[in-house]
Amino acid sequence: MKLPLPGPNPCLVDRMPEERQPRYVPPEEDFWKVYDTAEGQDRLMLLACLHLAARKGEIFRLTWSDVDFGNNSVQLTTRKRKDGSLEYNWIPMTSELRKALLWWWENRPIKGKTNVFLCLDDTEFCREYYGKPFLKRLQFMRRICDRAEVKRFGFHAIRHLTATTLYKLGYEVAVIQTILRHKSPSTTERYLKNIGLEKRARGALEELSGRRGQVLEFKPYIQKLAVPDLPE
Repeated sequence: MKLPLPGPNPCLVDRMPEERQPRYVPPEEDFWKVYDTAEGQDRLMLLACLHLAARKGEIFRLTWSDVDFGNNSVQLTTRKRKDGSLEYNWIPMTSELRKALLWWWENRPIKGKTNVFLCLDDTEFCREYYGKPFLKRLQFMRRICDRAEVKRFGFHAIRHLTATTLYKLGYEVAVIQTILRHKSPSTTERYLKNIGLEKRARGALEELSGRRGQVLEFKPYIQKLAVPDLPE
């Protein structure tokens, strides 16, 4: 027999207000400064993030069996679903990314490993992780941004940068949604609403303000009143 609770559930509280800050998305030139600062595997990782619009975990999970050089495609595996299950999506591989991946396949220092990206730091602090797939890389983006002397940004900001750049190039939301692999177009629209549109909005308003002296002329409207018949 279930006994009733003695009173209201003490764990139920009013939801606290949430203030979301827009994610910082670097200018394209800052990304390329960071890219030019990186070398070897790190440079390839940055390029893969940009050209695949990939999440950090998807890049860390990437294996050589996910790279189809014959069909110029890369399979990304994401766990970002409600039930935590994995989902697989094939993404077109650009010619530049294909060339970089082929170079890494031939020149990677550790052969016979499944994952594309591995910890190659054999210093005392990281020695136990040497040759293993990445899990976090917490300091990598901070260090390389500082080295390139640009404002710090993270892996996910590169995904936003891909969406922003494609939007500026004129691609419709449906195409960008396919590349980002969003289930709903509203999610993609939130991406585009929060990033990369301030300059366009500002430009639109500046164009409006620049119309001074070009105001259309409107002829005054004169209302015709009905005049009653006068007695003779």
